[in-house]
Amino acid sequence: MKTTSRMKRGILASVLFLLLMVMWFLFRFKYPSLQKEIKFIQLPIIPTDVFFYAAMLTLALLALCWLIRNKIWYGLGHAFDHYLMTKQLRKQLLIAGYEENKINEDIGLTLPEIHIKFDDKKARLTGRIKIKNSVKLDKLLEKIRLDSALPNYLIDRQYLSRDRNWYIFEFYATDVLKQSEFKTKRSYIDWSNENTDNYSLRIDERTIVPIHMMGVAGVTGSGKSMAIQALCEQIMTKSINHELFVIDPKMADLYYFGKSVLSPFHVASKDGAILLLREFEKRMVERQKELEPFFFANKNQDYTKANLPALILLIDEFGALHESWKLLPKKDRDEIDALLANIAFMGRQIGCFLWISTQQMNAQTVPTAIRDQLVIKMTLGNSDEQTYRTLFASGVQIPKIDFKPGQGVISSPSVATVEHPRLLNIPYCSFLKT
Repeated sequence: MKTTSRMKRGILASVLFLLLMVMWFLFRFKYPSLQKEIKFIQLPIIPTDVFFYAAMLTLALLALCWLIRNKIWYGLGHAFDHYLMTKQLRKQLLIAGYEENKINEDIGLTLPEIHIKFDDKKARLTGRIKIKNSVKLDKLLEKIRLDSALPNYLIDRQYLSRDRNWYIFEFYATDVLKQSEFKTKRSYIDWSNENTDNYSLRIDERTIVPIHMMGVAGVTGSGKSMAIQALCEQIMTKSINHELFVIDPKMADLYYFGKSVLSPFHVASKDGAILLLREFEKRMVERQKELEPFFFANKNQDYTKANLPALILLIDEFGALHESWKLLPKKDRDEIDALLANIAFMGRQIGCFLWISTQQMNAQTVPTAIRDQLVIKMTLGNSDEQTYRTLFASGVQIPKIDFKPGQGVISSPSVATVEHPRLLNIPYCSFLKT
């Protein structure tokens, strides 16, 4: 049976404790009667408490090592969760043959160093596992899947540290996959305002992003429209009056949602899309002039420092709309492409942002020049491989999960990279259906 050096040290310490307790019991309760029975020689007096104190000292050292190793200062619950996770990981790594040395198995095998850190020490819903890299284990750790070794947890994404000395595995509790529901707008807005400001949005329980260029992909039934409507609700309830412009070529959910909360000049169908694009560009030019004095006085700043609202152009079903524009005269097509490129390239600093949603993401539905400027990227539901590779990166790693509506992956500079997007679980806003 394979045993590690830590296991052998623990066994030796346990045997020592039991031996000392047996010695204490024998000399405390059996030895006095033996002294009385033996008359031909005087047996020496044995200080029995020495064995007891030595046993207690051994036990105390074992307990102290356990408490320190499992960071008891974060609480007993944290210590037990840390212990169980570490124990299961070490057991599975040992069975799988991930030991560092096989030179002298008499002293026990050595497993790679493991560090576990929970993001929230009380809730313990998410965290990171760091496993020490080595020449021997590099390729093995690159391909390893730890999900089966983590009771009640799943691996979100895995990657090498910048110095390449550690493999890092981000994990989350299976409870995170339980989609929360908001039945009232007030409860959703209160939730979204936790740890956010006027220039940031709360996507799910653990994801907050700044207002920025955004692309959302998802097939019918993925929860895409509901998620975008929920984000619009956040935008419209900020204390700063952000301006939202909506283009919905199909005149579906987002069109009527926009009609109910925005002015008629901020909502358009397919027929009015070009006019709304021109209006948005006009507002962007006005914003540039408005910010010129501020930028002269404040170098390397952006619109947030001037306390100005964001201007957001939301285009639903962008792929279908972009295809329909191909029937227009070349002059009109060139104008549209120039307008969109201008927004995508110049809007960040002055606070003018493009949000697009589409069922599929490829070079035909969304021009590469625009797609590359999308800082926040999300897919909801189960998308095709081409969409993942086009929206994120050619070498993107997507977890093998059957995504339900509202679930998917996200990348953003403050959240996750395009090569390793993070799992997303947007709450269900049932109040939007009433």
